[in-house]
Amino acid sequence: MPPKRTSLKKFRHILEYGGVRLLTLVIRPLSSRGVHRLGRALGGLLHTLAKKRIQIARTNLDIAFADAKSLEEKNRIIRQSFMQMTVSALQCLWLQHDTKKRTHLLFPKVPKNLHILTDCLQQKKGAFILMAHYGNWEAMAMYNGYLGVMHLYSIVRRLDNPYLEKSTRDFRTRSGNGIFFRDDSPLKIVRALKNNSCVAVMMDQNTAVGGVFVDFFGKKAATARSVALLSYRMNTPILPIFVHPNNDGTYTIEIQPELKLEKTGNKEKDILSWTGECQKVIESVVRKHPENWMWVHRRWKTRPPEEKGNKIY
Repeated sequence: MPPKRTSLKKFRHILEYGGVRLLTLVIRPLSSRGVHRLGRALGGLLHTLAKKRIQIARTNLDIAFADAKSLEEKNRIIRQSFMQMTVSALQCLWLQHDTKKRTHLLFPKVPKNLHILTDCLQQKKGAFILMAHYGNWEAMAMYNGYLGVMHLYSIVRRLDNPYLEKSTRDFRTRSGNGIFFRDDSPLKIVRALKNNSCVAVMMDQNTAVGGVFVDFFGKKAATARSVALLSYRMNTPILPIFVHPNNDGTYTIEIQPELKLEKTGNKEKDILSWTGECQKVIESVVRKHPENWMWVHRRWKTRPPEEKGNKIY
């Protein structure tokens, strides 16, 4: 890369980092309710400006609900989704200060069905924690670190901005959690599971390379197969956990029963089936409260071979 372009890129990264730090200082003295109100207000403003993302969200809602929801309902869901994403982002910045105390303010009650997690860990096989971009998933991971029931690793993408990457990594590991990057060796995940740790996986986004196509809201969606593959090989339990927003800006964590997945003797068929079962769980949660999911992602972008040339977005 030419030196001039490199310098401009570095300058942009510094500006981005400075903007985030300034916003963090602005919201630092606010109460949890104040951050919630500000997030909803800013989310409503962003909703009026992000025309391209609104179109993506509307396309997704048309796929998911077709005529089962009116245009007015879909527009309401999109607006509420923008608000929740903005609230979640501001809350993560707010948690930079006095992190442990503030995290417990956002999660005033222990997770529902906590015994399911503790019983699962008694198997000494670790667990995959099935999650989605729903509610405030980052804050939930922070809370689970302080809860101390499981040692949690999250699989994340490296941020392009190295300054934001460092501060984000520091934040994500503050409560004792670990992280794996998507380009890390799978052996790290295997070792963590063998040590009875848990690995959080987000299975609700488009997988451009190496995925399999399974139904999501009735339409084929490219989905990572690695969770089903490792679970198949290691008999690792898959445990769905979701974080539900409350009206006051707090959250309730729900732990669902371990997925009951059977082996038929046909490995490839089973991996495809198990991946599909994970999508069914996520879909069922999103269907109940669609406003809490991140609809602006192009979930159905990659198409199966038989739909070559068919562009959805």
